[in-house]
This record gives sequence, C-alpha cells and structure tokens, in this order.
Amino acid sequence: MFKSNLGLNKVINTSASIMILLFITGCTAITGHKQSLNDFDVNLKNQKCDYTMIDEKIKSDDDTILWGIQGGSLARNCMNYKKSNELFDEAEKKYKEDVDKDGIVSNAGESVKSVLVNDNINDYEGNTYEKIMVNTYKALNFASINDHASARVEFNRALDRQRRALEYYENELKEKKNQKNDANNKKIAENNKTQEVIYKKYNTLLNDFEAYPDFVNPFTTYISGIYFMLNNDFIKARDLLKESSSMDPKNEQIKKDFELVNNYSSLKKTNANYAWIIYENGQSMVKDELRVDIPLFLVTNKVMYTGIALPQIKERKNSYNYLLVNNNKTVEICNMDNVIKTEFKKRFPAIVTEKIISTIVKTVAQKEIQDRTGILGGLASAVYQGMTNKADVRSWTALPKNFQSTRVEINSKPIEIKNDRGEIIKSVIIPKGKNAIIYVKSQNLGNNNVHEILF
Repeated sequence: MFKSNLGLNKVINTSASIMILLFITGCTAITGHKQSLNDFDVNLKNQKCDYTMIDEKIKSDDDTILWGIQGGSLARNCMNYKKSNELFDEAEKKYKEDVDKDGIVSNAGESVKSVLVNDNINDYEGNTYEKIMVNTYKALNFASINDHASARVEFNRALDRQRRALEYYENELKEKKNQKNDANNKKIAENNKTQEVIYKKYNTLLNDFEAYPDFVNPFTTYISGIYFMLNNDFIKARDLLKESSSMDPKNEQIKKDFELVNNYSSLKKTNANYAWIIYENGQSMVKDELRVDIPLFLVTNKVMYTGIALPQIKERKNSYNYLLVNNNKTVEICNMDNVIKTEFKKRFPAIVTEKIISTIVKTVAQKEIQDRTGILGGLASAVYQGMTNKADVRSWTALPKNFQSTRVEINSKPIEIKNDRGEIIKSVIIPKGKNAIIYVKSQNLGNNNVHEILF
C-alpha cells in the first residue's frame, strides 16, 4: 500500500489549490522565463535601446530584480548612465525590501510554492555575485558622469556586500534547513543513491574549474583598487590590490598595478599619467534546464521513476580573445564564468534537495488522487506534474565571460585600442594631465561599447 505523509483530503485540496494558483499566476510556472530572456539578449546584441518591456515589468512588479539588472546593463551599453542607475536602484530596492531582510531569507510561503509548483512561481531573488556587480556597475556609472562621491559610496557597498556574503549565505542555508519538510521526504532526497543519480550528470560541471574564494568577485576588488588609487586614496587602493594579487599571485598585470600604487605618490611628482583599459569580453555562463530520471523505488514499488528538472549552467562565447592597446595585450583579471560556477556549486546541494522533495510530494499526490478518483484524476495530476516540472533558468544574462585589463602611460599620442585581429575599435585622446579608465565592453564580435572616465 502506498503510504503518504498527507491526509487524502489535504492532498486533494492542496492539488486543487495549486491548480488555481497556476491559473492565477499565468503561464510562467509552466513555460519558465527562457523566451523573455532570449528576447532581451537579442535586444542587447543589436544594441536596441528600447526599455518598454523592462519598464512594464518593473511597473507591474514582475521579477523587478531580474529586469532591473538586465535593464541596467542595457542602459549602460546605451551610455544612458542615469537610466542605468535608476534601473539598478529598482533591483537594489527590491533586494533590501524582500530578499536581504537582515541577511536571512525567511519567506516560508515561497518555499511551499517552490515545492508544490516550482521556483519560477516565486520572484527572482538573484545571486550574490549579481548583487555585488549591481553596486560595481553603479559605481562605474557615477564615475562616468563625474559624480565621484557617489561612485566611492557604491564601490564601498560592493566591497561590503562581498565581505558579508558568506555570513548571509550561511544564515540563508540555516533558514532553509529549519523550514518544515516531512522527515521521510528529506531522508529520501538526501539518500546517497538518490544524490548519486544527480551528481553523475554534473560531475564535470561542478569540479572541472578553478574556483575563487566563496562569493568573491576578483574584478570588483581589482577595479575598486584602481579607482581608489586614481582618487588618491593610496592606503585603501594598496590593500585592495594586495588582496587582488593574493587571489592570483601569477597575474602580471595585477602585480604591476600593486607595485605602482606602492610608488604612486612619488610617481605623481614626475607628472606621469596613466590609462587603464578594462575589457569586458563575451557572454557569461547562463542557466539551462537538465532533465534527470530519479528512481523512486525508495518510496513505492508502484512508481518506478519520475522526471525532475534541474538548472545547469552552460558556457557561451568569447568576443575578441584580447585587446591590443598601443601593442600591449589585455590580461584576464577575473573569469566571471568561474565566479558563477563557484556560487552555483555552493548552492547546488540545497537546490537538489528541494527539487527532489518537490518531485516526491507531487508523485505522492498523483498516486493518492489516482487511487481515490480513478484514471482520469491520476491523468490530470500527472499532466499537472509534467507541466510544472520546470527548472528556474533565470540569471543576469548581460554579464561578460571575463574581465581583462592593461595599463599604458599617457603621452601626446592617441591611445589606439585594437581587437585581436589588429582592427582599430577606437582611438582615444586623453587631455593633458589627466588619468583615465577606458572601459570596453564587447558582447560579441563587432558589438563594442567604449566608456571613458577621466580623473
């Protein structure tokens, strides 16, 4: 006899309730968000500065965090720094109101909906690396409009988020562990045989890369160090570039910049000026869906297996491998793909447990309803289970694959920025006596945005 941890009436009532919930919330829980994310990426690739969809979604509070960060990237590409920061502000406001909550996610109702439907029915809460990049981009936007006081605040916020990230994650994990789940379901979800089926599919993805320290984005640390150096805060800049160098001791560019900040006050007396060329290369990893068959013989001998949909992350393409700046090659400072992989790997066990529990609960309900109402009821609940078997593939798709940097001394000649084919992207003239950050983003070949920040 198939045993359930739910009373029959409760199962049927719950199933009816979630059917209604699906009807009310529309098709997102069934279809996921992949199409709208693909549409956005097309606009970004074509540099179409149209914020209609973004503004509508934020106005209707439809995944404000997701579309705030996506829209912020689009506006930044369009050099509309004010609009970009307004959209990033919308996302950050939502973080503070609905997500951070003193560092703990405590909405039990969202967990229940995830189990009974799927994660797509909940508002997007973002990843830690995304929150850090929101403040980093806001800082660069403020610097681009010469508001260095606000830029300094945002860099400090990004660094503070990074420092607090591990504590936040541990509190979040503790909260999830304390959420009420049936002990038998949790035992099955965490069973070695059940876990083995999943991890075989993910073995290469989760292990074949060089991980960064948990929740640390080396680019934020590095660019903050350069920024504070150019704002004459040499002590803070020295500490940050020292930290950058400790994360990547063999990186010659970071080493040179650390050596420069150690001598920068004396170098200023020689009237030497420098330009840092920062290069955002290509497209970061994004989430996709992976279907896995989970044996449920541990639960019942009447249902041999059921499908489970999990997120996986997949690589996307480079743009130019590097840039040539006055014949100097840019050097990778941060592999954003590895930042994403590091956090994905850390969060993955909790994702797996929740998805397996969701599958067990739905399968239990399907069998109970079929036993009570016959084949039609079973068929209806099976259809429901299939329709809601969707992974959450939302993420900030506008981020780059990696960040690169090089530094050149400024003289009377233009700074020529070329791609790896030797073709000129832009020739930049920096006014005498000024230092600069020249920020180049190339999502794909031929798609180049150049931002100039003067100090």
